[in-house]
Amino acid sequence: MVSNMQQRRSTSQRGIFYRFAGLLAVLLVFLTCSARQTFAQLSTADIVGTVTDSLGAVIPQANITLTNLATQDKRSAQSNASGDYQFTLLPVGHYSVTAKVAGFKTATTSNLAVEAGDRARADFHLVAGGATETVTVEATTPLLQADSATVSSTVTEQSVQDLPLNGRNFVQLVQLVPGANE
Repeated sequence: MVSNMQQRRSTSQRGIFYRFAGLLAVLLVFLTCSARQTFAQLSTADIVGTVTDSLGAVIPQANITLTNLATQDKRSAQSNASGDYQFTLLPVGHYSVTAKVAGFKTATTSNLAVEAGDRARADFHLVAGGATETVTVEATTPLLQADSATVSSTVTEQSVQDLPLNGRNFVQLVQLVPGANE
């Protein structure tokens, strides 16, 4: 009888152990998955803008074409009732943005560079005229982006290779970003 009781107690303890180990494994998987999301880095950019006429009135339903200058990949969108448009999740690179509307000259921003995390703005002020006429705007990425309060910086591959890092600890590269604190 004693041995039967000890056997039940042993079986019960094993059941509790396996339940505890199972819960621990589930918790470990959950923590691992959530930690990967925490350290994810932003690698895409957005381009937004507003289409207006020469008097400042918004132009809805304008056809906007975005072209990646490196790959010639094209995306299209239309401005909404407020004249706004947006292209999201864009790879880093240089883009050309064109706005076309019947009764207005076609306008193009020819070289808009975006970096990871950027929310670049390309506004169009269309002038009345034939659609065969084109107005080209040469663009550079502005230093101040009013659409986002995010402060970010890109450390190039060449900088990573050239900078002296104590023990090759890449976390020290954070100190290169203006305003970053340890």
